[in-house]
Parts: sequence; C-alpha cells; structure tokens
Amino acid sequence: ATTYDNTKGISLITSAIRRNPPSCVDSKIHHNNMINNILPKIQANLADAADAIMLDLEGFVSETNATNIFMVDNGTLLTPHADYCLPGITRETVLILAKELGIPCEVRRVSLSEFHAADEVFTTGTMGELTPVTRIDGRIIGDGVRGKLTARLQEAYKTLPERPGWATEIPPFESAV
Repeated sequence: ATTYDNTKGISLITSAIRRNPPSCVDSKIHHNNMINNILPKIQANLADAADAIMLDLEGFVSETNATNIFMVDNGTLLTPHADYCLPGITRETVLILAKELGIPCEVRRVSLSEFHAADEVFTTGTMGELTPVTRIDGRIIGDGVRGKLTARLQEAYKTLPERPGWATEIPPFESAV
C-alpha cells in the first residue's frame, strides 16, 4: 500500500502493539529503539494498509507508527495529546494553520471509535505532509474520499514556503575547485 497518497488517501489498521509509555522508552525522544514502530508497520504491510494506528496503554489513540493523526467531527479538528507520541513539527503547523483559518480545534484524548465515526481523518508528517485517510480497519471514513477540511488545510500548508518566517533560504553551493 502507498504510504502517502495526498489526493486519493490511504487506509490504516489498528495495531495490536500498544505505544510505549513515556516511563519506558519515551516516544517524544528520537532514539534508535524503533521496534515499537516497526512491528505495527509489519502488521500494516501484511494487512495491505499504509500504516497502523497505535493506542496508548489505556486504549486511546496516540498516533500511527510513523505519523501524527487528526480527525474532523462536525467541523471541529481533533488530535490526541502528545503524551505518548512525538509532538511533530507538521502536527504543530496544522494546529497553527487551523487557528489562522478559524477552524475549531481540540487537543485531547480521542478514542478509536471516534476515529471510526469521524467525518474526516488525516495523518501529518514531514514526508507525507497532510495525508487523507479514507479507511480505518476496513471502515470507510466519511465519504471515502479526501474531505473538504483536509483539502483546505493542505492548500494552506502548500503556501507556507512563500510566507515570511516559514522557510529558510539555502545559500547557493560554491565549488572549492
């Protein structure tokens, strides 16, 4: 399955592997112990899904094995607390854009059943940017296509390199030869 299809969207499964708590191997820290991410990715690959949703020890959604995750419910954007996951740069950028665009947003514990019943779902990450999710555990999300709010946030995200303060110009390379 394609990991990042930002137009058609992707499918996710829920992993049987729980996200490790901060008291063990803190997911907010970049480290070399990636087994907690690799095993869910193997599950997703075997299920022909792009990635796997990971739950915390209490059963609430944390993130996927590789990205942060958002959902839309009646026009409100929701994302899980970053207690059990890396609080990604793209995740924070989406929260800033939502505020700028006047989109109501909540950061709280979110159950898997809320994601199953969501109007829209998308993941965020440096490589995939904002990737729509059209299926979770075989259930169609919303209309089964990229949602309007997801598309609106994707368009706003694409403008960031042109906005002051959002990009760093890289100086031209000068050969020493």
